[in-house]
Amino acid sequence: MKKSRIYLPKKTITPGRSIQMNKTKWKIAYNARKWMRKNEPFLDVWHAYVGHETGLFLAFENTKTVEEVAEEKNYPEDLLRNWVDVGVALKHLRKRPNDRYRTSKSNCGEFLDPDTNHSVGALLKEMMELHVPTILKFPALLNSEDRVEFDHSKFGLTVAETSAILERFSIKRIHNMVNDSEESIVLDIGCGSGGYVRALADRSPNSRITGYDLNPDVILEAKEKSKGYENVSFETEDILNMDYQQDPASLILVHNLLHYISPDKRVELIGKIASWLKVGGKISIMTPLYDGPHGKAFASAFNTFFTSHSNLYGLPTLKNIQRYAEQSGLQLVETTPLIREGAWYMIELEKK
Repeated sequence: MKKSRIYLPKKTITPGRSIQMNKTKWKIAYNARKWMRKNEPFLDVWHAYVGHETGLFLAFENTKTVEEVAEEKNYPEDLLRNWVDVGVALKHLRKRPNDRYRTSKSNCGEFLDPDTNHSVGALLKEMMELHVPTILKFPALLNSEDRVEFDHSKFGLTVAETSAILERFSIKRIHNMVNDSEESIVLDIGCGSGGYVRALADRSPNSRITGYDLNPDVILEAKEKSKGYENVSFETEDILNMDYQQDPASLILVHNLLHYISPDKRVELIGKIASWLKVGGKISIMTPLYDGPHGKAFASAFNTFFTSHSNLYGLPTLKNIQRYAEQSGLQLVETTPLIREGAWYMIELEKK
């Protein structure tokens, strides 16, 4: 007996519906392609980070084959070739005859220069090992009451090194706050590895400059780098519990520090520091501003990063700084953008 067959009517797609489906597919493909293109700049950062951390830019400073460098570094040849291929595509590396390669001096020469290699590398390290992993945890943080904890012992030296990069943009202005005709007392609160201390010591040999930091490893590095400077000293101190009993200071630096201090303690901190100043003395604050007119994308990203931690805090606004100054008997003299795209500002306060 024959089985009966069931025939279903074929779906008919009208020309209009077919066109609409094609438009939808193209829209999906276009949007996917748009976001793929937005990812491309990240390849530069990733490739440079790997090249610096592994010493591969230095390995290819002179023209070599992949096989030669793989043998020198004891790296898997296939993975190294992949990194090289990406570098050629990004123009970080130049391909030479006979399948040989070298680091592009025009595009990545900073990784071959001892004066810039360490600082730029520290910036990439902080971004890739600290900022990016934290931001990637943000979806989980939104669904949790927990926050990430910033590891001072692990990242303290890296953050100190990246903070020192700001010194190049600000040291001239800071030096202008010091009176070279007299023995000025300068305090650097949160001094890191002592970049500002040494730079000021070079420019103001009559000044007595002391750097303070909570991290003992950072202070050890600052002392090591500052050997030979007779007018500088360093102390391991928790600024919130510090009791300064020496001569009034002419200038106090509070650079890259406020995001380590909870907002409810910032007025107390600035008031405490102001009490260490002589009349007419100045405080230099360097910080990203959450409401500044420049670098709004970076400012909001910085704020997201800081507030994702249980022991870091959100960025101040200019109104916050004005309030800290007024309640501490200080006058806001000037607010200067240092790195506009990064929302970094230098704020000068003076004791009335």
